[in-house]
Amino acid sequence: MAFSRYRWSIGLLIVAIVVPASWWGWQNWQQRRILSQAQQALATGDVVTCLDQLAKLSTTQQPPALLNDCRWRRSQQLAAQGNFPEALQLALLIPASDRHTAAAQAAARRWGEQVRAQAEQQFLAGNWPAAQKLLNALPAQTPLDPAPSVLLSRWQQQWQQDSQAITQARAALEQARWWDVDRALAKLSDHPYWQPQAQALRQQAQQSIQQLAQQRPNATTVAEDGTVIDSVAEADLEPRYRQYLAQGLSDYEAWQRACQDLGGQVIDRGPEAFCSRNEPS
Repeated sequence: MAFSRYRWSIGLLIVAIVVPASWWGWQNWQQRRILSQAQQALATGDVVTCLDQLAKLSTTQQPPALLNDCRWRRSQQLAAQGNFPEALQLALLIPASDRHTAAAQAAARRWGEQVRAQAEQQFLAGNWPAAQKLLNALPAQTPLDPAPSVLLSRWQQQWQQDSQAITQARAALEQARWWDVDRALAKLSDHPYWQPQAQALRQQAQQSIQQLAQQRPNATTVAEDGTVIDSVAEADLEPRYRQYLAQGLSDYEAWQRACQDLGGQVIDRGPEAFCSRNEPS
């Protein structure tokens, strides 16, 4: 009985040694096989397979030199295909200690600038969604000055401001508030997509102002409360108003100065304001 128990203990000990050893041996063989396939793929230029094979290993099992060789070669392939965001993602994974670091960093700057140029081209053409998509695709670590996130925020703010100015100018034109068209467009940037639209709106407003000036050279205005105001012609006020706007005055300050220059006085009636030649009757 004692002998049988002894043999049983020996058997368990052998199993405890052999099974882990076999598992370790199989794992080691698998690792060598994967590394061999990755090396062969790199040698034949099949860097996609190289990266796929290395991805099967844990991060501690991946040889850094082989991994970075595959990353660098694949990033170059992607860049040649015009896929700069993915090329950048791989190039930026190459650590500072690798032999490809200098080339990878230089390429990352070059590729980032190319994407920025593409995005700017779309932005200036009026295709803001496309520009936004290009910048959002760039990795946060892309070596750009300003950074992609800063550039995106700056362009978005400019686009919203210009879009709002054009919308306000169109609304003023539709509501026959001719003099408010220029006031709305005063906040517009020199963006080449919006400027032709702004010019067209200004021309329409000016034509309406000229027609009004010909019909009523000395305008008489009736306020909401029924007061009759002998107002200075807006056709005379407008050039001076624009001049003061260009000097940096606010809308109201520019209009007030223009009114005073023409011998008028500002009559403020709550939501309404007039440039009167004399006291209202």
